[in-house]
Parts: sequence; structure tokens; C-alpha cells
Amino acid sequence: MRRPYAKVKRRPLQWSLLSFLIVLVVLLVWLLTSTPAEIPPSPIVTPTNSTLTTASRPLLTVAFLDVGQGDATLIRSPGGHTMLIDGGNSREDAEEAILPTLKSWGASSLNLLVITHPDQDHIGGLPHVLESFPVDRVALTGQVHTTQTYEKVLTLIRDKKIPAIKARRGMMLELDPLLTLAVLGPDDAAVEQNDTNNASIVIRLTYDRISMLFTGDAERVEEEAILKSGADVRAQVLKVAHHGSPFSSSQRWLQAVAPEVAIISVGTDNAFGHPSYEVLTRLTQSNVTIYRTDRHGTITVRSDGRTYQIFTQR
Repeated sequence: MRRPYAKVKRRPLQWSLLSFLIVLVVLLVWLLTSTPAEIPPSPIVTPTNSTLTTASRPLLTVAFLDVGQGDATLIRSPGGHTMLIDGGNSREDAEEAILPTLKSWGASSLNLLVITHPDQDHIGGLPHVLESFPVDRVALTGQVHTTQTYEKVLTLIRDKKIPAIKARRGMMLELDPLLTLAVLGPDDAAVEQNDTNNASIVIRLTYDRISMLFTGDAERVEEEAILKSGADVRAQVLKVAHHGSPFSSSQRWLQAVAPEVAIISVGTDNAFGHPSYEVLTRLTQSNVTIYRTDRHGTITVRSDGRTYQIFTQR
């Protein structure tokens, strides 16, 4: 039987939630009020047809880490600079995949951390990364999201005085003079909506003739917004959005990107049915070679800017 005073206990919870929201907003404002000047856009090289070999040129390395039903991608630029896009689902992902890879590369710091959006399966390992490894700069959406994990991430960024910027369409992120990192999404309107997936940071990385597209959990709404903006989305390597969800990777999007290779970060026998039959069918019908972390483990792409090679853990 419910006690007569049960309703009275709800009021402190409402104040607690309000206080939690206020703390998150204050953290975001603090992090983003000293935003450095945006880097002016620079030309992006249009990719050409490529083969799966490399020559003796500085190598770009992109490791799509096997973090189960989550996302974490580590990048080492031709000049040796490092970048992490998202941080997996848990502390174990940081301990077993992210940090060991950085250390195996001989990295002394993480030059750029990109948080595509604040869902747990993309930020779960970031508190441990931020606590354990120096991070130079952070790019995030600035979207308010009420989870303890995200609050901890924002608090660590603030306490460690890491410069943070709001990534928006039309910006260029700085990592290495040999690379361009074009932000294709989101825009301010998307961030203001209560939809973390369709406010994902989408990045097109280009090294000479080779381009790769990193899409977070962007769904068709954001795909259409990017296409409508007129941005160049062509890429030989596509990181498939939202673990192969049927709500992403539309036929129109795939036709515009025209990938040769698709990378899907997904957990074995996950509860969501990812990757979906629909997406796999669209990729196959588009003659795209598919790699999956649940089957291939960590997937590494190496490129000299003219060609690329793909290596799998298993």
C-alpha cells in the first residue's frame, strides 16, 4: 500500500533534476565562452579512384576500434598528431582499446578529442581517457544532455582547463597541415532540437586524394540537411552512421558519398538488430565492401594520400 506521504517525496526529486540541468548548462557555458576563433575554410581535394596499396609517403592511420555496441575511432595524422572521435561505451573500452592503441603509437598526448554527441555508447570511456591521458583540445556540440557520464566529461574538461569549441557546419578543425577536417554538421538549428543523433558532429577528413567520412549517429534528417547544404560528402571510406541503424544511410546519402568501403562499429548479437538488413542491402547493391567490428575486430585503414590499405584484427 502506498503511504499517504509518498507524493510529498517527489518534490525534492524535481528540484534535484532542475539543479542537475542548471549544473550542465553552467558547465557548457563555462567551457564554450572562451571559444577560439574558427579556422577559415580551405579547399578540400576532390577524391579520385584509388587502389588498395601504399607508396613511400607519410601515412595516415585510422583505427576503428572494436568497442562492442559503441563507437571509438583513433586517428594518427601523417605528421604524428592524434585525434579521437568518441570514446566507446565504458571504462573498459578506454582501458582495453583506446589507451593501449595511443600508447602503442607512442603518443604523449591526444591532440584533439571530438565528441560527436553525448549518448552513452559514444562517451562512456571518455572520463577515464580524460583522467588518464593529456588532451589538448575538445570539439563538441554544446547540446545539453542530462546524464551523469556527460556531466563528468564536462567537469573534467573544465577542471583540466582544456580548450573546448562548438563544432558547426562550415568549420575546419585543425590537426595537421597535410589534412583537412571539414565539419559538415550539425548546424545551430539541429543542436537546439532534443535529438542527439541528428545533431551529431559529421566530419569529412581528406588527405590528398583520399577522403573518409565520420558520421556519429546521424540519421536521415541530418543526412538530408548536409546534402541540402551543398557540402562535398564524397569519400572512399564511410564510417556508417548509428551502427547500421535502418534510420541512417539512405540510398540518396550513399549515392552522394559513393563509398568504396563501409566500416560498421557494432556489437555481436546486440539487442538493436544492428546492422540492419536494409542498410546492408543498400551497401551491397551499391557495390560497397563492408567491414564490421563484430566480425573483423579493430579495423585499421592506412593511407599515403594516394592509395589506402585495410587491416583487420581477425
